[in-house]
Amino acid sequence: MSSEPGVTIQTFTNLDAEHMTLLLEADPSERIIHDVFAHSCAYEIRVGQTLAGVMLLARPNTDTLEITNISVDRALRRLGVGSRLIDRAKMETVRLGLRRLEVGTGSTSFGALCFYQTCGFRMDRIERDYFVNRYAHPIVENGITLRDMVRLSWHL
Repeated sequence: MSSEPGVTIQTFTNLDAEHMTLLLEADPSERIIHDVFAHSCAYEIRVGQTLAGVMLLARPNTDTLEITNISVDRALRRLGVGSRLIDRAKMETVRLGLRRLEVGTGSTSFGALCFYQTCGFRMDRIERDYFVNRYAHPIVENGITLRDMVRLSWHL
């Protein structure tokens, strides 16, 4: 999709309401989003003038790049937008000379777990009670209280 006319992926430095609306679909805490944004490189994908998706990348250690937040507009899902953002994250991993790209998602985020594996990620580990310890209010997804984070990675 990013090679199609009118589709662009670029960095951005101003976290505006439009970006925040999308990011809140992946993380319900504005405070946490602002904290993560402050330590990330932010990318947006636009179809024409329409913001289609956003992604935040951070470098938690010397050999890893991490997708700390990624979200695609609901109306544009399953059209390759998210895959293009993942491809950009992989390109950045290679460009930086790193060996690993990591992402974490909720254990109840069945669609996201399937999506990441379709993009070549493999499950690494579970961080038990990650969401219980990080968020003041319970997060319920697919009728299940979210407790654990699943960490997945892609390697060169």
